[in-house]
Amino acid sequence: MVILFKGTDVSKNYAPQALALTAGLAATKYFKKTLVLQLTTKYPVESYLIGKRVSEQSIDDMKYIFEDTGMDSLTRRAGVKAFTTSHFANAVVPAISSENLLDILKVSKKVEADVAREIVQEPESVGTIINSAKKIYDNIFVLADGKAAKVVEAVLPYVDKTVTCITQGKKEEITAPSTSKNYLLVTNYDYKSQFSAHHMAKLFGVKKVFVMPYNVDFKDYYTNENMIQYILSNTEPEKSDYSYHLVTEMDKLVRALIDDEESDEDEFRFSKKTIERRIEEPVKLTGGNAKIEVTEKKFLKPSKTLAHVNVKEEFPEEPEKEVEPLDPKKLKKLQAEKKKEEKRLKREEAKRLREEKKAKNTKAFGLKGKKIKENKVENSDKEFNRLRKDA
Repeated sequence: MVILFKGTDVSKNYAPQALALTAGLAATKYFKKTLVLQLTTKYPVESYLIGKRVSEQSIDDMKYIFEDTGMDSLTRRAGVKAFTTSHFANAVVPAISSENLLDILKVSKKVEADVAREIVQEPESVGTIINSAKKIYDNIFVLADGKAAKVVEAVLPYVDKTVTCITQGKKEEITAPSTSKNYLLVTNYDYKSQFSAHHMAKLFGVKKVFVMPYNVDFKDYYTNENMIQYILSNTEPEKSDYSYHLVTEMDKLVRALIDDEESDEDEFRFSKKTIERRIEEPVKLTGGNAKIEVTEKKFLKPSKTLAHVNVKEEFPEEPEKEVEPLDPKKLKKLQAEKKKEEKRLKREEAKRLREEKKAKNTKAFGLKGKKIKENKVENSDKEFNRLRKDA
């Protein structure tokens, strides 16, 4: 699978960081052999992922004019129609020790304008690299400049899917073309913003957008050029972890890209007001022979709700039996028995009420008689004591 990441006409919108995190999760969580390829010299992905390690282990590049690694080492071999595993082994920089699990084809040392011109004039050179890499790697993630529409157009025939990184807020122009399977990713996403995921999807006229929530820890790691450590430490975060929202959301994008399976659970991620309107649609589509069950669940924040729609097959009902009309005499007899039963129930109810009333009166009279008797005994004692004193 060849997946191209790009920004808009206005900004890259953290496309390099998004690509690095997506490729890293595909490799470390799903163990897919992954290659990162860059068609722009700006914001190299290897710097975000393993820049710290490379700077600690390598000699200063300024001492060497020629370096036979990365894109340059492959494009120099113009006569080669297909690159082998050994070609890539000598050209790539492994981000993880496992062979071909996460390799980075270092960015070209040429000037950005020269790289763009060569790709536009000879897109077959990039196509040869991509087609050869597909025999070795499960997924190839390509970074392109969204402002360089001609470069994107030149390599698009070799790409299966595109991811366009957009900002949360106003709509930005997107001139660079995309494949038929194009995904929109809102980077630096904030759940508290009025520009929700549903709002952004509606703004761009699509069914759904993916989000990459803002995370300060993630920012610190890629700023320190050590993003690979963040990825390795957060492939399976707990719900209580700060990285949970970011990794969980990006994992949905990863699964959609590498497995072609989008999360059913996220199908109706809208506000409660929108859910009531949206849920009626499947009923019309599935017809009368279906039952729709909706369960509201909180989605990361209390303001978000999930609607789980399950379509269940309804077994055909048994045909109704014809009811023969009753004989008038039998009907009259049944009506008489019914009236008799009603009278009996009324008599029993009246009897029960009388007994309850009698029991209440008896209890009240008993308490009153007991009190009178106690008063008489008390008065007799007082009279006896008085007579004894007089004597």
